[in-house]
Amino acid sequence: MSTGTRQGKRMVETVGERQGLARPLLEAVVASAGLCLFALLAHTRLPAFLLAACGLLATTLSVQHSMRREPSIESILGLAALSRRGTVLLVVGCLVGAGSGVLYRVVWSWPPLPADVKGFALAAAMIGATEELVYRGYVQGRLRRLGWVAAVALAALAHTAYKSALFALPETPVQIDFRFLVVWTFVGGCVFGMLREFSGGVLPPVAAHVLFDLVVYGERVEAPWWVWS
Repeated sequence: MSTGTRQGKRMVETVGERQGLARPLLEAVVASAGLCLFALLAHTRLPAFLLAACGLLATTLSVQHSMRREPSIESILGLAALSRRGTVLLVVGCLVGAGSGVLYRVVWSWPPLPADVKGFALAAAMIGATEELVYRGYVQGRLRRLGWVAAVALAALAHTAYKSALFALPETPVQIDFRFLVVWTFVGGCVFGMLREFSGGVLPPVAAHVLFDLVVYGERVEAPWWVWS
């Protein structure tokens, strides 16, 4: 094979690699930006609320675009069967989620454990599971081509941006400790992301987030203002 032919082949391979990297990165960015737009305007009224709906639509279209190349929803969202290590990390995730929930309650001077589990706690757990499927499953999965460290950090950053946007425009003035929100959402996202990475699937971080929400919101009957509405 001549030198020119080898160089041409390398150029084709390089272009192919870049194209193969660009598509999933773009999908992750569009899905994350769409959810941030939704979170920012979810509590507004028409016509601004239409933009929130457009954000959700953009996220949906991004996932749909991914499924054209990877038709398995399990692979798109990281719903892999648990290996032995995955099962161990599922238990670790449950402990991390429950322990973080207790710590959160202690920090805010609540009783360490909820006295009961009311209806909203179940709704919060479902929302938490959905967030994990999106950020640790879909977004982190799209970003894995950058390496697992970057994927974990960027997915946690995207989740933190979403949470911050969700609290940014309350209908009535509310005091919010954004530093606490940003730091601990990012730290928690990195921990959940590592559970996803080292287990090979999204079930451990889903379990962690679900148990965190059940512990934190156990007695709550009504949804707080920032919940999707």
